[in-house]
Amino acid sequence: MLPVISYSITNMSTLTTSFTTSASEFICPTCQKRYKKQGGLSRHLSIVKRYNISHSDLDKLPETNNEKFKSILVYLIHRKLTHGFKKGGHQLVSLACTEHQFFDIFKGYIHHHSNRNVYKCIFRGSAGYQILSEILNNPLWGRKFYDEEQQTYVVLFNDPPEHLKNNPLAIATRCATESIATHRRKSRYNPGEVIIEWKIKGEKDAKENYCEAGFIYIHFWVRQI
Repeated sequence: MLPVISYSITNMSTLTTSFTTSASEFICPTCQKRYKKQGGLSRHLSIVKRYNISHSDLDKLPETNNEKFKSILVYLIHRKLTHGFKKGGHQLVSLACTEHQFFDIFKGYIHHHSNRNVYKCIFRGSAGYQILSEILNNPLWGRKFYDEEQQTYVVLFNDPPEHLKNNPLAIATRCATESIATHRRKSRYNPGEVIIEWKIKGEKDAKENYCEAGFIYIHFWVRQI
């Protein structure tokens, strides 16, 4: 039986491989898309590489600027990690962001780029959480802790932390959260993934005066345990 092969694309000029024994599959570690043949994954990574080549008019921003913006993103995500199982489910963080800023921070992980100049990054699973931890320079970007060993977290983990699996309060809260989620309107964004998009938002007034700005949109699901 052939191994699963996953490729790291942090450095777009080289590809590193890691092997685990399982059925024959080739997996993108960032978006977790699976391919039966290595050629399929190679084509996928080739397309991703093209999406992550910066435009000639995109100047690189100072690193201190990027670090401050990353801190803002973590703060806004944590604002969505509220206490109370009724507030779980799909969440959205959005704020104004230049194309330069978005590209500087997420270059290497952009998986889609449309003709309308919409960028999209897809992160799934525990590997996706780790990648975002490195991008945002914060391993707790998707977790917020409360009293009595409770925490609200972004749903990218396969399982809750080991020490909470048998916690009665955590179990009851998790069951209630899942019950509420099944009765909510189906979202086109799925639990277990973080979708980060950048696109231009514009508007006209009554006299046809037009203005626009770039925005970053972060879609994710949260759960409390």
